[in-house]
Amino acid sequence: MQDVRRKILVAGMGTNPSVLTQAVWALAHQNPPIVPDEVVVIMTKSGSEQLKQQLLVGAPSVWVSMMDDLRKEGIDVEDKLAFGEATIHIIPDAKGNWIEDLRSSEDNLRAADFMLRQLRQYTEASDTVVYASIAGGRKSMSALLLSCMTLLGREDDKVFHVLLPKDLEGRVEPTMYYPRKGVVYTNRTTGKKIKGDKTLGELFEVPYVRMRGWYQEKFKTLPPTYQTLISKVQTVAPRAVAYPEIEIDAWNAGVTIGGLAVNLSRPCFAALLLLAGGWSVRDLHERLLAAHGAGGCGRCDWLATFQEGSLFSNPSFTEDLTKTLSNLRKKLKEAGMTTAEALVPQRGNPVMFPLNRIKWRNLNRLADLCSCLAPKSP
Repeated sequence: MQDVRRKILVAGMGTNPSVLTQAVWALAHQNPPIVPDEVVVIMTKSGSEQLKQQLLVGAPSVWVSMMDDLRKEGIDVEDKLAFGEATIHIIPDAKGNWIEDLRSSEDNLRAADFMLRQLRQYTEASDTVVYASIAGGRKSMSALLLSCMTLLGREDDKVFHVLLPKDLEGRVEPTMYYPRKGVVYTNRTTGKKIKGDKTLGELFEVPYVRMRGWYQEKFKTLPPTYQTLISKVQTVAPRAVAYPEIEIDAWNAGVTIGGLAVNLSRPCFAALLLLAGGWSVRDLHERLLAAHGAGGCGRCDWLATFQEGSLFSNPSFTEDLTKTLSNLRKKLKEAGMTTAEALVPQRGNPVMFPLNRIKWRNLNRLADLCSCLAPKSP
């Protein structure tokens, strides 16, 4: 079935207009050809006049010549590759003035906000597919454009870069806007001559993580700025941290974090057992009350000590759990566990710690003795 969605090429640009025509040419020479309906350029003021002069001025212009050469190769470009003043977008500063170049942190954040807004109008439309080129502009622009695509990109939206042959690195004469048959290009550094029909760049599709599915159902509207969206996504995405490995000896109340032993009170250890076993915070009070009143636990020293204590002996003292979890978090943090709240959450939040990072010893011995402290069934 033919894909009738509009194909939009969004390209970050600097002061080298040829990266745009090379990207269009490389896309058109895929199998099957990819010919964008519209070409959108995001850039700073410094390269905008150069872009227009080199690609849009002349009779015929470089852009028109490229389309004619694509036609000669049998590639359908009719009513496609719409590009001109209206699709060249220059990044503004906070006052609406065009930014000359991305030389400061503020300039780059303005660029990120601007790229996010430009991409949103296409990625929120169901009848479009976006092809984002990160070949042009400063490295920070390429990085931010890729980051914006990770936030907004859908399943079929692509990010790509054009890899030119080694002989075309550096300055080439004449300027190679795209590989023109019958033209011989000369590398000014090496002096090597390259025939135009031997210079096709390789289109590298950049694999990237699409995060849109993580948050779009949770946000009624997307935040207006790049930094705000990043912050909001972090609230719903798993934390990007290296979690330590935890080992728990259920029978002997032993706990090590990253190989270092942690000394816990008996109520804290019982709560840790339940959280590590997959129980949510809201289930803990009831199960700890049941464990406190369970009989026949004299063979397990730490459990017997727990049952002899006053915590969790009275069902009405719900503050027992608050106190225990607070002490448990404190002990884990003192042991160097910066991710303690992922395993012992506050305010009833879910446990985010990856439980597969926990190694168990003697769990069956304790579970057989006191089923209240057994791990939750999957």
